[in-house]
Amino acid sequence: MKINYLILILVIIIMLSIIVLLILENMFLRQRTKDNNLNQNVIAIGNDETFLEKKIINNSSNPNYKIKVYYPYTSYESLNKIIDEAIKKIIDEFIATVLENKTLQHQLYTLNINYDKYQYKDYLSYVFYISVYTGGAHPNNTILTISYAKNKDKIITIDDLAKQYPALLNNLSNESRSYFVKDQNFNDNDIKDMLIDGTMPNQNNFKNFAFSEMGLLIFFEQYQIAPYSYGEFEIVIPYSKIF
Repeated sequence: MKINYLILILVIIIMLSIIVLLILENMFLRQRTKDNNLNQNVIAIGNDETFLEKKIINNSSNPNYKIKVYYPYTSYESLNKIIDEAIKKIIDEFIATVLENKTLQHQLYTLNINYDKYQYKDYLSYVFYISVYTGGAHPNNTILTISYAKNKDKIITIDDLAKQYPALLNNLSNESRSYFVKDQNFNDNDIKDMLIDGTMPNQNNFKNFAFSEMGLLIFFEQYQIAPYSYGEFEIVIPYSKIF
């Protein structure tokens, strides 16, 4: 009887401990949700360079906006820092816009970010596709590219490439124009003007690029070389033609 009594006490203690732990865990989760409007999950995707992916979704009680963001977590800390800062800036600006537009209380605002990865030799490139809707006829779609030289532990920008290769911008301009003028969609004079302006040999026109096995990938955002309805454009230019 004494042994059974001790076992019963032990079982009761264990059950009470479990209940207390569950209560504390629930309190912690509620507090975390209260303190953070965004919930961040880390998803393993098993890759040599990008072994983790981050997912951010909004847990906000604010019914006016929805956020869904995917971005990589790499084995390079300096690259992670740049990506984290870029993503945070986009999210902060989006939420600030939502909060400022108090006159559109029943409008649903959305932010969606996804990405692609490219690699060539020691270069690692990420292309982020950003879609923001804050009212109007359609979302605003933009592109952000980040390229990283693993051997130098350095972010590579179009300014860096232009300094290293003085003929780069002229080569990119000539190659991209030659490519698009073959497309019948660019026969209209108004669109030709947009094409010429959007492929002028300056850094801003060619800031979105990625290093790929086939060549340098150049991305043209909506409105850059054609009207919104034409969408975004991308071309691959072999390295032999630009460097």
